[in-house]
Amino acid sequence: MSGDTSDSSSYFDGREPDELIRALVQKRPGTDGKRTLGLHFIDLESNNKVFIKAMPPDAPSSSTAVFCGNHVYVIGGIRKNDATPFGYDDVNDVFQLDLKDLERGWRKTTSMLFPRSFPHVLAAEGKIYVYDISGDIWEPVSPPPEAIDIRVVCVPVLDSSRSRILVHCDAGDTFYAYYYDRKSWVCLEQKFCYWFDSAAIVDDVLYTFIYKCSLEAYNLPDKKHLPVKWSSEFPVAPPLGSALYRLGNGKPILGWVNHLHRGFECIRFNIWCNEQGGIHAAAEHQSAITVPYPEDISSIWFF
Repeated sequence: MSGDTSDSSSYFDGREPDELIRALVQKRPGTDGKRTLGLHFIDLESNNKVFIKAMPPDAPSSSTAVFCGNHVYVIGGIRKNDATPFGYDDVNDVFQLDLKDLERGWRKTTSMLFPRSFPHVLAAEGKIYVYDISGDIWEPVSPPPEAIDIRVVCVPVLDSSRSRILVHCDAGDTFYAYYYDRKSWVCLEQKFCYWFDSAAIVDDVLYTFIYKCSLEAYNLPDKKHLPVKWSSEFPVAPPLGSALYRLGNGKPILGWVNHLHRGFECIRFNIWCNEQGGIHAAAEHQSAITVPYPEDISSIWFF
């Protein structure tokens, strides 16, 4: 089940995978008409090297990947089924890859309780919400409040220092926290309009990126918004759908896929608090870092 690979087990020796940009990619149909998936790691610190690990040929599309411990899990997805109204079925498959034992390759592990495509997933303290990797079991999360429409929530963010997961609902702009240590939901803001598709926490401040280069900051302990000022002009205009990341070293970056030039592009920037309690931000370079992708890749999902 390991699939074809272009890697070595020594790649992660002495390094942490959370310092890399991670992506699940889908290749264009081959001569057999089938699409295949692969796992990519983009190393921005070492000549932008792209590490690739192919997935098993039976892995479903429209799945979501998550990093937990030394493992990568690919969860859910869809499979073709002409007997259904939409021509496909959601699946509950879960695939696991041990980054410390790459020669073993991918293996199928315990399936989810319910089939889902593109599920929102997040890992904290040895669990993928909600899958206990030590016990190899799935269990349901406490039901969210009625104010949260799970069909229109943004990508959740882990606030590990407070043992909680932050969730924003687009429909009502409500802002909630799920405390996984006590399995309870708490409303933080009834009206929180400063969240787009992605967010990241750096030094107790929640940052969200709004289209047109607007960076928003929210102080989590004080529950208040902070003014943001760019100390230098942003070198490019990131497209709609750009994502904000926090690498393992605490460095924030803004990344996106350039479909025209077939590559991943990103801007690294520094952020710090000023004496007035606001936030200063400055890009580290004058042009976007570009990592080209092979021509046979059709879709890219970052995680």
